[in-house]
Amino acid sequence: MRHLLRIHLAAAAFAVVALSPLNAATLITNDRGEWLTDVTGLLSLNFDTFSSGASGGFTAGNTVMPGNTAFYNNMNGYFNSNFQVVGQQNMNYYLAQTLASVAVPWNNWASGALLISETKTASNAISMRVTFRSAGVATPVNAFGFALGLGGNSGTSGTITVTPQGLGPQTVTTFNQASGLRFFGVRSDTQTFGYADITITDPNRYIVLDSLEQGVYSGSTPPPPPPPDPTETPDAATLLCVGSGLAYLGYLRRSRAVAAA
Repeated sequence: MRHLLRIHLAAAAFAVVALSPLNAATLITNDRGEWLTDVTGLLSLNFDTFSSGASGGFTAGNTVMPGNTAFYNNMNGYFNSNFQVVGQQNMNYYLAQTLASVAVPWNNWASGALLISETKTASNAISMRVTFRSAGVATPVNAFGFALGLGGNSGTSGTITVTPQGLGPQTVTTFNQASGLRFFGVRSDTQTFGYADITITDPNRYIVLDSLEQGVYSGSTPPPPPPPDPTETPDAATLLCVGSGLAYLGYLRRSRAVAAA
């Protein structure tokens, strides 16, 4: 009997602990303002200058001019000290950096220069991988974000899948081109992210990527859930656990009183 009561007392204690708010969270948002409230040490990349390795004779550090297009058909992709972006088409590399002009209005997302992937067809696989770096070395972060669009089909809205390292696939519903790019941000106090993969499934569409950001998640834990409704009746199992525990405490107190006498 004493052993059974101890089990109930332990179960009751566990039930009380389980109701306490957790001190850990991974938060995903499409609101950049909300994301920024929890992030410090912000580092950004807007693709307005060329990276090393661009084909076509472009010089690293030069400003991208309207109508210019640079290609990064190699495993290094576009990179600087803080970010690296590699585009893939099946087993080949494809990534383009461009700034829209009157001649290419389909890439004008009102965001200056940007990166685009190859176009998705019925038979190929299209993706981009964003890797986070520090002083040129791959370094996981606990807060990152970027802006996404879905090119092709007159820039209509659509869906893009983002898979941060260690998390499941996240669906991003993009705006149409007239409304601009859609923000996607992650921050966490439980894990870090070395990279994020971006993929699409709609044929005749391509990924539009801009405004990479990374930082340090410094926000507080999300607020605890609201208190339970006072009119709510506890379930029978909880009452049994708590009741048994209290009964056992009473039994111990009486036993000690008798022993003292």
